[in-house]
Amino acid sequence: MREYESFERIGTTPHRSYYIPFAADDKVRTRYGIVDRFASSEFMSLDGEWQIKQHTNVQEADINEELDRTIPVPSCVQLHGFDQIQYLNTRYPFPVMLPHIPYENPCWHYRRTFEISKQSGKRYYINFEGVDSAFYLYINGRYKGYSQISHATSEFDITDWVNDGENTVDVLVLKWCISTYLECQDKFRFSGIYRNVYLLTRPEHHITDYKIDTAFRGNDGVLTFANESMVDIELELGRQNKIVPAGQSAEIIVKNVRRWTAENPYLYSLTLYAEGEKIIEKVGFREITIDGCVFRINGEAVKLKGVNRHDFNCRTGATVSLANIVEDLKLMKSLNVNAVRTSHYPNRPEFCQLCDRYGIYVMDEADLETHGACTREGGYEYKLWREYADSDIFADGITDRHTALVERDKNRPCVIIWSLGNEACFGKAFFDGARYIRRRDSRPVHYEGLQSADSRHYYTELVDMVSMMYPGIEKIKADVLDNPGENRPFVLCEYTHAMGNSCGDIAEYWQLIYENEQMMGGFVWEWADHAIKTSKGFLYGGDFGESEHDNNFCSDGLLTPDRRLKSNALEMKAVYGGKVESRIDESVAVPEQKRVASALAIEVNERTGEITSIKADGREVLLAPMHFNITRYIDNDREMLPQWKDRCKLHQCKPHIFSCSKTENGYTLTGVLAANCLMPAVNFTAEYTVSGSELIVSLAYKIADYVEHMPRFGIEFAVDKAYSNFSFVGFGPTESYIDKHVACDYGYYESSAEKNYDCGYVRPQESGSHYHSRYLGVDNLFSVTADKPFSFSVNPYTTSQLRDTLHAFELKKNDFVNVCIDLAMRGIGSHSCGPELAERYEIPREGKNTFRFVF
Repeated sequence: MREYESFERIGTTPHRSYYIPFAADDKVRTRYGIVDRFASSEFMSLDGEWQIKQHTNVQEADINEELDRTIPVPSCVQLHGFDQIQYLNTRYPFPVMLPHIPYENPCWHYRRTFEISKQSGKRYYINFEGVDSAFYLYINGRYKGYSQISHATSEFDITDWVNDGENTVDVLVLKWCISTYLECQDKFRFSGIYRNVYLLTRPEHHITDYKIDTAFRGNDGVLTFANESMVDIELELGRQNKIVPAGQSAEIIVKNVRRWTAENPYLYSLTLYAEGEKIIEKVGFREITIDGCVFRINGEAVKLKGVNRHDFNCRTGATVSLANIVEDLKLMKSLNVNAVRTSHYPNRPEFCQLCDRYGIYVMDEADLETHGACTREGGYEYKLWREYADSDIFADGITDRHTALVERDKNRPCVIIWSLGNEACFGKAFFDGARYIRRRDSRPVHYEGLQSADSRHYYTELVDMVSMMYPGIEKIKADVLDNPGENRPFVLCEYTHAMGNSCGDIAEYWQLIYENEQMMGGFVWEWADHAIKTSKGFLYGGDFGESEHDNNFCSDGLLTPDRRLKSNALEMKAVYGGKVESRIDESVAVPEQKRVASALAIEVNERTGEITSIKADGREVLLAPMHFNITRYIDNDREMLPQWKDRCKLHQCKPHIFSCSKTENGYTLTGVLAANCLMPAVNFTAEYTVSGSELIVSLAYKIADYVEHMPRFGIEFAVDKAYSNFSFVGFGPTESYIDKHVACDYGYYESSAEKNYDCGYVRPQESGSHYHSRYLGVDNLFSVTADKPFSFSVNPYTTSQLRDTLHAFELKKNDFVNVCIDLAMRGIGSHSCGPELAERYEIPREGKNTFRFVF
């Protein structure tokens, strides 16, 4: 069998913990608060410019061939003119022919040289921290080995392959291999040597691995060090020194120890010495326990205020720098985030060291997802998933992934939970890997895949907690909190899907989480949008000419791709900070209109009910008629589009007036909004009355029985862009909705159309509305009050622009400002991948309000 159709790794050293050795007399430096590996004389980076050549299949490559191009390492080949960028969520990118891979499987031949002064008594190791998806390694033209697992380190002992002086490394990288069947994650499918490559020069006999565990005895800390090497190791912790013989363990007691938590991430420095080398470890003393149904850290019940995070940069793809990671962690801390799930693979090795330093709890997840299994027959069936989870074909590959996960990160205090993977069901192929974790480490094990597994596995002893994705509140109560048979802690590994204008349900989740000790917390999906930054703007699935893709479903984060905050992030920050509601303050005063027009005149189209002209002291106010508005787009409305657009044709509804009564001061109209071939979607009445400098607009509506989940009912019009500044009394200063305003306070605010619209949405959509408003003043033009609170927006773009434009950079600038005033606006929710919007956040089936415009 070809290597790439089996899970074997050839010529690699066993999985081990991540560390960088230093010579005993090296001066250790830090960078971003962690050990700077470039300060080690035993470390040689092989990053930089490599030669490269692309082939359609690995069999075309010749180790001695001339390579015609160059590429930076680390990087993703698709971002350097090779292959094709592709975003997929739940599907495999090739025909599903397990265990086979298509013959046309792109291969990239990489090459570079390096020089060493080879010394006797030294060993030389080359490390690849991430290659997607598999690769063959040649040193000086000689085959050394083959490895896979895209997000795991592959280390090779090349001592007998290297020469004194110049050496040549050739790497043949395969786009796909059998591991691709286990790496069907929701992300851009990048390839290449995308993480760092380096050489380690070490003594003949040296430290290979070790394990650090911590516990408490009263106020003292107990460090247990297991020497898993063939050499004795001397430990130095503060003023304490201890020699631990090869293969043995020892304890060090730290009096009145300072305990590591996300809030106070205190680290002790432990130095390991052996054979002229030293290794610097940072130790955080903490204990992870499950007490009945309660998850505890250091004996205290903890709520995980988490996010799911991919290693992703909008310019470099899966290749991320330490600066990128530090930026993320600092932003997380500022947003009250205390936990990260490494979705859906271990992040680059230094990530956990930085989480140790900055104080972030980590649910560390294995590089495992088989989502394409359940879609391989064109539908979405759990039984197909279960076949893969029970398949003997996958058992070795899954076990190797679980081993790689735990061995690399076992000494990191930030890691509080091991996760067996993501969306890969559960069956006998998981047993050996999960048992390995059980034997190897005491930390709890997580796996949401039990939800799709055969019911006999649901209470397996191999998993320590209940986990769900996107359940509604009632399901949590029924299946967990009110279920007398469920005594495990409960965690939301994914919830409040943050795609576009979203997270309308996060406060309700946390009301429940704060009230119930069984609930550990949750991890928002996800941290930041995925989109590729180009000269035009951000691009997503389908923008690169690929035939299979999942559109903008990758733009589903709290932050923009370039890490600007969206209102989703602000809502999360408020809730994670302990605020779960924002109350209306009726004491906030409504400003008085200081200058009013002496004369006001309107014109109404008696066939459509639109106000086509408003003149204040002879000056035209409107640049577009005041018309009815019943549509919107947000990503959470995706499931509604077949109902709204195809069945009910709300986008095509036009007003039809049945009666119009004209008086000296105004008009009274009755009519419907209807599309061709269909009954009316909405019945309405409208009264327009001019009284001095006031225009009184009274509207009433009733939604037809066949129309479900109407997005809004209101009016829309345009005014000159010179009047872009506005003030209001309502929930602000950022956008707010009936179910999304915890980040806001009720008060008086001032803004402008440009500031009000959130330009961070990769796919334009409804934005900038302000819920429960009692006053709107468009500076020097008009003000609005009403009998009942209303929602409004003042934006640079129209509803139809935000509804129909596919990319932010495609929005056309207007010479006007667009105003929407809504009697009712549907809630935001998180239905792009979450529960349906709660009924109380739907707009009423009928309603009325009277607005007073003063010009």
